[in-house]
Amino acid sequence: MKKLFVLLIALLMLLGPVAGCSKPADEGEKKSVITLDMSTLFIVPNLEATQKVEDQLNDYLTNTLHETFTVHLKITAISDYFSKIPMELASGGDDAPDVVQVFGMADWVNNGYILPLDDYLDKELKPTVDLIGNIIGSGKMAGHTYMIPRYFGTVLDWKFIYNKELVDKAGVDVSKATNIDNLGDVLAELKAAYPDEHFLVYCDQFNRLYALMDHTSVIGTYAATVGESTKLYNYYETEAFKKAIYKAYEFRQKGYADPEGSANTLSHDAVVMGGSSKGVIMGHSADSEGIAQMFTKTNTYGATFGAVNIGIDDLSTDTLGIGIAHYCKDPAAAARFINLLYVDDFVWNTIIYGAEGQDYVWNEDHTKVRYPDGLDFNSVPYNCIYSCGMIGNGFRGLEYETDDESGSDREYGKWLMENAWCPPLYGFTPTTVNVMNEITAVSNVVEQYSKVLMYGDVDPAVEYPKFLDALKTAGIDKIVADFQAQADEWYKQNH
Repeated sequence: MKKLFVLLIALLMLLGPVAGCSKPADEGEKKSVITLDMSTLFIVPNLEATQKVEDQLNDYLTNTLHETFTVHLKITAISDYFSKIPMELASGGDDAPDVVQVFGMADWVNNGYILPLDDYLDKELKPTVDLIGNIIGSGKMAGHTYMIPRYFGTVLDWKFIYNKELVDKAGVDVSKATNIDNLGDVLAELKAAYPDEHFLVYCDQFNRLYALMDHTSVIGTYAATVGESTKLYNYYETEAFKKAIYKAYEFRQKGYADPEGSANTLSHDAVVMGGSSKGVIMGHSADSEGIAQMFTKTNTYGATFGAVNIGIDDLSTDTLGIGIAHYCKDPAAAARFINLLYVDDFVWNTIIYGAEGQDYVWNEDHTKVRYPDGLDFNSVPYNCIYSCGMIGNGFRGLEYETDDESGSDREYGKWLMENAWCPPLYGFTPTTVNVMNEITAVSNVVEQYSKVLMYGDVDPAVEYPKFLDALKTAGIDKIVADFQAQADEWYKQNH
């Protein structure tokens, strides 16, 4: 993701008179101020717009809910979040956040950045715990709950999305593409009909598609289970990963995919929306008809798209969620605020969509919203819609009168999650504290080899054996053995 408005981070530190770290806003009122710092994938809103959102939120907390805390809202570009927030969590300080998005729970727990939430699960957080059910397992580690996982369509419906006019003209039956293997037959026909075109962007998702076929479930990045067994393997030695890199190389050699491979820095959707590729594989929490309509409405060259399903995700332990900083002075209030992000429409909509009047207005019957006159998605002062998949309850939200869709559907997303296959170690997150040196060494090896293999840039017959040898030298077997011991103990306690 590209950096957006990096200099704005410094300006965020100048925001208003509200202090962070739950310091009393007024000694007489004895109210805590809970600072939320959340990331955005879009433009960081300016301070004036963010302040108006904060004011509407705090008016609701005070006068409607009669809460004993107010919220100080900070928005950080996603590209800065991964470095900025851990530094603040490590050092604390008057402007450091109390509530944060958690990226990679194991590392944050091992570094002592976030508090266990056990004391709040049956009281402040109970409505949320009841709502998300077994998904709470993704927030547990070493017998304690450290984060509330996002409640969102993390189970994706994977599709081959294609230029329908070209496919229909060639008379190719795309319905026979039901998985990544037989998609190759369709691509071969399309290549014969259009030798100068390609109908795929990148091949780096093939590992996920093959993982669905034999239920390979990644555990702690470098290990995996296969099927119903709790035995852990080196993930990069699994058949799913091996098949993926060989298929990626095959498709690149046959000219089915983007010829630049990993050298192309554009996103999958940007390439296909602009017409450089006439097809793409992507996962969404929406059905094929909805995704075809979305691509048809939003591409920039006037194409009509179709879509066919080629696989549905299994459930996987989610590493994203919300946690409370270790130095928070009023963690009970912070827990109540986190709960509101999941169960209160006004709190959620305000933080994600902005302030009524400034960023949206209601229609006459108060059922849908639209952008204020003269404004759109790109020009409203405050817009964190692209953050809805990384925080809180993504199944809530405002409905716009003219919505081109964002690739998600709340009801279909819920259906996908409720019907997805559940791996035997779902909810297990290993700690890396015993293998920190090996993790560092293995991550360096993975960075060197995995990307070029997954994109099909290099011949796996040559590079894959080198990759496996380097992983073993770096200590991946020790990591897998350590994770296995933890998994065995976790399984005894939870089954």
